[in-house]
Amino acid sequence: MTLTYSPAPCRSRRPHTLWRGTLFAACSLAALPAQAQDQVIELAPIIVRDKLQYAGAIEGYLAPATETGVKSGVPLSEVPQSISVVTSSELERRQPAQVEDAIKYTAGINPSSWGTDDRFDQFSIRGFDMGSTSLYRDGLPQKVLGFTAFSSDPYMLERVDVLRGPAGVLYGANDAGGMINLVTKRPSFEPLAKAYAGYGSHGTVEAGADWSAVLNAQGTLAGRLTLLLRDGATEVQGSANDRALISGGLTWAPSDDTSLTVLMHYQKDARTPLIFAPVPGEDANVPAGSLPQDFALRQSPYNSFKTEQASFGWEFAHRFGAGFTFNQKLRYARQKTDYAQLDYSDASASGLSYYAFNNDEDAWTLGFDNNLEWKSGTGRGENSLIAGFDYQYSRSDVTQYLDYSTYLVPYTDPNFDFAVSQPALGARGRTTYSEKGLYLQDHFKFDTGLSITAGLRHSWLETKVEDWLAGSSETQKDSATTGMIGLTYEMANGMVPYVSYTEGFIQNVGKTISGAPLDPSKSKQWELGLRYLPDNGNYMLSAALFDLRKTNVKDYDLNDPTWSSFTQVGEIRSRGLELEARGRLTDRLQGVLGYSYLESEITRSSDASKLGNENAMAPPHQLSLWLDYDAADLLPGLTAGAGLRYNAAAFSTQDNLRKTPSYAVADLALRYQWQNLDINFRVANLFDRDYFGVCYDSYGCVRGQGRTAMLTVGTSF
Repeated sequence: MTLTYSPAPCRSRRPHTLWRGTLFAACSLAALPAQAQDQVIELAPIIVRDKLQYAGAIEGYLAPATETGVKSGVPLSEVPQSISVVTSSELERRQPAQVEDAIKYTAGINPSSWGTDDRFDQFSIRGFDMGSTSLYRDGLPQKVLGFTAFSSDPYMLERVDVLRGPAGVLYGANDAGGMINLVTKRPSFEPLAKAYAGYGSHGTVEAGADWSAVLNAQGTLAGRLTLLLRDGATEVQGSANDRALISGGLTWAPSDDTSLTVLMHYQKDARTPLIFAPVPGEDANVPAGSLPQDFALRQSPYNSFKTEQASFGWEFAHRFGAGFTFNQKLRYARQKTDYAQLDYSDASASGLSYYAFNNDEDAWTLGFDNNLEWKSGTGRGENSLIAGFDYQYSRSDVTQYLDYSTYLVPYTDPNFDFAVSQPALGARGRTTYSEKGLYLQDHFKFDTGLSITAGLRHSWLETKVEDWLAGSSETQKDSATTGMIGLTYEMANGMVPYVSYTEGFIQNVGKTISGAPLDPSKSKQWELGLRYLPDNGNYMLSAALFDLRKTNVKDYDLNDPTWSSFTQVGEIRSRGLELEARGRLTDRLQGVLGYSYLESEITRSSDASKLGNENAMAPPHQLSLWLDYDAADLLPGLTAGAGLRYNAAAFSTQDNLRKTPSYAVADLALRYQWQNLDINFRVANLFDRDYFGVCYDSYGCVRGQGRTAMLTVGTSF
């Protein structure tokens, strides 16, 4: 695209909605002297710049817009549902090791809800443990299949969008708490070249590079390549923390109205499994003082978690006349997993019993989303209507070696220095899942500041489970209809109140005691919120009150002695308050503050002993604060960042027999920039607080992450 500019007035009643690479650039050009009018500036094609405001780099801690909550893409303030965006600036400053670390300063999120677990990204949203079922990447599902997680390294991400509450209309089957959309780095039409190397705790060595450039003379083709290599360990004895990552893409934009972005990645990991360990004096049959203090950090040499994954996909957009745009997203992903563990079983008077298992998995997914968007204007406002069809298919082949042979670790010698035999074959089979959905969403913004968003979806779901050893298979089909409606009102003083009603669903595989298939669980939420955005657009204050309910909850049928039948009388209610502040407070200070108050309750259950109990992993209070301070007055080029997170004590199971104790953890990040050098020093769990991520009833606990430090030196070239 060739842009010839001339001075013109540049006004915006809401400057925070301007993307720095589009209208901001135009406003800057307009302010140049008249003698510069004939200068020609080459910019990326229009449709690329439009898309990048929802997927590109963001300067600062406040994202101006999103397409996660409204698929047509709107300013953040117009989403009638609680939403937060972890920006590229925040990811760069904090340099999180996992996705759950990237979102740990976001209100309403209980990160690392299963403690230190390198297999998956685990977290709960608004009191629902759902890390394995609520992750999306670039708007397409990236959910866990068995032990196949399709995990993404934060270094390959540009931003992370967190949508709280049911999202069935936009994303189909999803649990009640919400969803998290990971946005992959895309090619940039501005030059980018960075590299770094680092050394950290437990002998971890790491190096990475990120490069992007225009690849042809016409300026219509751009490429990006992101590399990461890590060789290291964790505080667990005999652990692994290794990763090799190649992520890249190409964007071809032959005109202002057409673009195609191809995205691909390859990743190979060797990580450390989840380790449950009993607490002496608290767990059944484990006497006080019977285990050394570091026992929870010991593991068998048999333990390993190795994965190899790859993905390929594209995003295509073409703008027709009369306001119509066709959008398509597609991704194919495959992962092979080799997981072996000597896992804790129970305790006796003489010691701890363990059993071995080994899973070999081969899983792949295919997903696409096609929609047609129609934008139109009237004398009263602007309307954006999207009609779409999406599809997802997944298949997981699992061979499991498990025979429940036990190994005793005596209290007199609590070590794992013994050989573990490969268990006998226990199961072989395949699980396939498919989901098709038709959806409609409309967003109308009146010139008075009122916006109305409404949507409707119908989904068809099918799960097939094959037992290859028994030669049997079972298929379950379901369907679900969900809707949503929300209002936002942008007032002249910067206040933006909103109200919304949203619905969601998930499939329940299983049968009742009479043999009838289970219906999907349903979720519904009423939410009332208020946002404040000052005229300078530097920060946003948000408050939300919500009442969230999940019905048709799957419970074991207590009348079935084989524990193979279920009931669906369960209901869980979660309601509370969330407060969040994001953005720049002064010229030198920016960051994010979050607080959540939560009341969760099991209001219906087939097990009368659970009625009135709190839901699992739902802390009633959470507080988080992260601040970045430009300390140039002390030392030019120095930036200091620090954070504090607090989780109140919470029950870990719905039986409410044991609470995971409360904890507070501090983090630190120092950055020094000198010429082309960028030196970063970050510390997680600064004071090495010893805490538990989860404690199970009479069974054991999983430790939270201990102190880790990393020093990196980078350069731009």
